[in-house]
Amino acid sequence: MNDKVKGLVLGLSLGVMLTGSIAYASGTQIEVYFKNIKYMFDGHGKSPTAEQGESFIYNGTTYVPLRFVSEALGKEVQYDGDTETIWVGKKVDLNAIVATYQGGEVTSGALETYLTFQRLLNPENAKYDKDEGYRTYNLKRLIGQQILLSRASEESKKAIAETVDAQVIELNEFLRSTGQDLSKNSLTAADVRSYVELIIGSHSALESQATEERVKGLYDQQVSSNNESLLKASVRHILISNTDAKGNSRSKEVIDQKVKEVQDKLNSGEDFATLAKQYSEDPGSKDNGGLYADAAVSNWVDGFKQAVISLDLNKNSEPIETEFGYHFVRVESRSTISYEEAKEQFKQQLLTDLNKKFNETELPSLIKSISLPKS
Repeated sequence: MNDKVKGLVLGLSLGVMLTGSIAYASGTQIEVYFKNIKYMFDGHGKSPTAEQGESFIYNGTTYVPLRFVSEALGKEVQYDGDTETIWVGKKVDLNAIVATYQGGEVTSGALETYLTFQRLLNPENAKYDKDEGYRTYNLKRLIGQQILLSRASEESKKAIAETVDAQVIELNEFLRSTGQDLSKNSLTAADVRSYVELIIGSHSALESQATEERVKGLYDQQVSSNNESLLKASVRHILISNTDAKGNSRSKEVIDQKVKEVQDKLNSGEDFATLAKQYSEDPGSKDNGGLYADAAVSNWVDGFKQAVISLDLNKNSEPIETEFGYHFVRVESRSTISYEEAKEQFKQQLLTDLNKKFNETELPSLIKSISLPKS
């Protein structure tokens, strides 16, 4: 054979770095083509030293020395024979303790796994991976979730087992659908299950504090304070819009004329629903005689909302000006949303309050130390 065609007996370190493993039998050789290749790094040419190895072609694929490329990019390369791991750049001790708290600790490896899931589930956060503030924030989140999980009873853990199983399947399907390979992200199937158990288990522990009694107490408190978010009403209205059907602004004279025409007919006793069908320019209620049935009062703009809260039932309002135009309002019924209707809303509010109180008040006193290495 000519032109640098050689029988190759690869050195162990080069073979491991390039292929990840070596398989051979006594007396067996492979043939490769050694080739001089020009390397350009940001426009600057560099060549590997003898110690860094040569480039070669094997089975149609060109291989270049990993050590040369890494060091040319300013990255140190180390091989850990104990774990059969190649470290490009800074070697990280995954068993190093980065935080301690009352009842436990967090290793560097656990934090990196947690951050990997944050990156996979929220790709827009990837740019913050090396940011110290971002890493500290997530470390505290992880500590908080581990503490909450430790408080979950065995009974509650059994109760969420089916949910965990279902969410593990869903998360794996999501990762596959987005082209995320576990092994390429240094994750295992066990990591996926542990992450799901952490998220669901910690939430379940918090949820156990949101008892029926506490949720009902929060609801009663809001009712007694006349919280407008608990009001619902059936309302008819007629809108005279500031703009015409083409979206062009109307003159004040045109608007005033339309408002007066409707007001005169209401004052003479004509039916509100009939006039709404004839005059209202609100597409959401016009064909229904201007009716919004059992609607949440808090969803409306201020002027309209205040009229619905204060107007006597079955009485026509004076024209009410809002950013949309002029409204005539007639309230047919008004009541407080029942506990059963509002229960889930207040449960979520209580969970938010409990989570905030835990993270801002209790958690800081439980964390003993945080020692993140500089990125």
